Amino acid sequence: MNQKKSIWQQADSFLSLSRKIIINGATVLILVVITFTVIGGVASSFSGSDEIDKKDKILWFKPIGVVVDNSISSSSSIDALLGSAEIQQHKLEDLLNVLKSAANDEELSAVYINVTELGMYYASAFELANAVKNIKDNGKRVIAYGETFGNNGYLISSQANEIILNKYGQIASFGFSRKREYVKDLYQNIKLNQHVFVAGEWKTGPENFTRNSMSEEDKISWNDFAEPLWNKITTYIENARELPKGTLQNYGDAFWQLSKEMPEVSQIALERNLVDKVFTVEELRHWFFEEYPNEDGDANKLPDSISIYDYLATVDAKESDSKNKIAVIHVEGSITTGESSFGTAGSDTIVENIRKAIKDKSVKALVLRVNSPGGGVYASELITNSLDEFKDTGRPIVSSMGDIAASGGVWVTTLSDEIWAKNETLTGSIGVYGILPTFENLYDWAGVQVDGTSSTEAAAWDPRSSMPESVTNAIQASVDNTYEKFVNKVSDNRVMEYEEVHAISKGRIWSGEKAFKLGLVDKIGNLDDAINAASKLANIDDYKVIRYFKDMDPFEVFISELIGNLDTKIEIGENSKKILNFLNEGYKFIEEDKNISMVSYCFECEYFLPK
Repeated sequence: MNQKKSIWQQADSFLSLSRKIIINGATVLILVVITFTVIGGVASSFSGSDEIDKKDKILWFKPIGVVVDNSISSSSSIDALLGSAEIQQHKLEDLLNVLKSAANDEELSAVYINVTELGMYYASAFELANAVKNIKDNGKRVIAYGETFGNNGYLISSQANEIILNKYGQIASFGFSRKREYVKDLYQNIKLNQHVFVAGEWKTGPENFTRNSMSEEDKISWNDFAEPLWNKITTYIENARELPKGTLQNYGDAFWQLSKEMPEVSQIALERNLVDKVFTVEELRHWFFEEYPNEDGDANKLPDSISIYDYLATVDAKESDSKNKIAVIHVEGSITTGESSFGTAGSDTIVENIRKAIKDKSVKALVLRVNSPGGGVYASELITNSLDEFKDTGRPIVSSMGDIAASGGVWVTTLSDEIWAKNETLTGSIGVYGILPTFENLYDWAGVQVDGTSSTEAAAWDPRSSMPESVTNAIQASVDNTYEKFVNKVSDNRVMEYEEVHAISKGRIWSGEKAFKLGLVDKIGNLDDAINAASKLANIDDYKVIRYFKDMDPFEVFISELIGNLDTKIEIGENSKKILNFLNEGYKFIEEDKNISMVSYCFECEYFLPK
């Protein structure tokens, strides 16, 4: 029974409520004042009259970090504001838009590229290389510079009119190598038993736990992928540089001997016509001054230039006003449960985005962009279940494979009406494995005995004792069953017999080009091609492409609308963009830690990293 409050209690409650209103109101007022102060300062400094000038400037294309499909912050907003170190992410779409626009931009005097500190896979590297080639083919001068060129960096730079190598650098395009640490003996030495359960004899991900050397299956599988790709890369570079066939192979084979004879290895590259000039940084500045004198007339300064993202701000975005939408949903990184973050494709985030597309009737088709080596079975199935709900609405699904779409990355595409891949995409690895350690040998060595009682046979075993045969058989049966479901999913989607899919599965990896020939993908093309295909399947000619991001709280919405409704056009530089981005996406000073729930079985949790 509720007791009636006294008048004093009522008064106290009223005063308490009043205090809360006053304090919260004051807090909001302070934040609004801060917001207007920051934005006002930025707006006054970068008003519409101060437009970004690109006339007679060099596009300075020097991204540092990694290439991604979808940029996801790896730190809190406050960390970003304070300038905490995090990996710089560059969307492939942005980089391509910059290069494509530069090809036909008569205001730019030239394009300078330096991608030696940019990490990416080979499919992305080829797209960027083709974009650089297009600039050169359109008659605009492209100058490439680098300290040390790896495979991808040299692939892109080879399409320039001229390549300048730092005097103390080198061409390190030595081909591919796959090296792993095999720890079977290590685990035996520390008395740890690793129980590995595999479905698919080509599923070599966990073999470093069970072997001391690379299996023949792993060698064959990797070489079948790498050798055609290496041949394609070398041919592409040699054609661009007008080099004899086999130049790069010979260079890689003889490099260590050559560097012994000529320790200044930059000269080796110069003599073999792999580069056009060898400069120190100071020599580069003076060379640039002779070719493109800066406004200050200072030979020690680099030429007048415009950065990537300042230039991107000048590129007119051709945004359709159509009510029809095609939703692009990204699966980027290892597939796990939980929220997405940098390097992680969280099923919670992806499922939420798919459900947004389901609810939005103006979305006429969905494009699933996959850039993932695989991950958890449970998380992959959660994504697939949501895609099944979307498909039940009668709208098409098209999958676009990026640099890598292997294992779980294939699983999530199995409901697609069409699957697109790039020639250089790493795909396949249709298989399953599980790893479970036991510690009985360690406990025995340490003199520790494990004993007790259990209410059921299932509860009787734990990892501190040896694994009974019944447990071994049960886990293997579960892994085999998951593999069977995997193959059936693929066979249903590809309209192939189970045995046909099984024959080309078993954990084997394939290039996108080979996967197309085997019938595992439908078409070869990039994301734009996949989006265009989705529009045709949906029978729409006019549409706009949308991508879903995290939900904003009310105050974040207020900040977003505030910035969006400013009357003054704001042209901003990179530092100011960071501030506005923080205001637009931030005002969330504390981010709740999310616990990632890992599952027992993994498709392929190992990245195939290029050298």
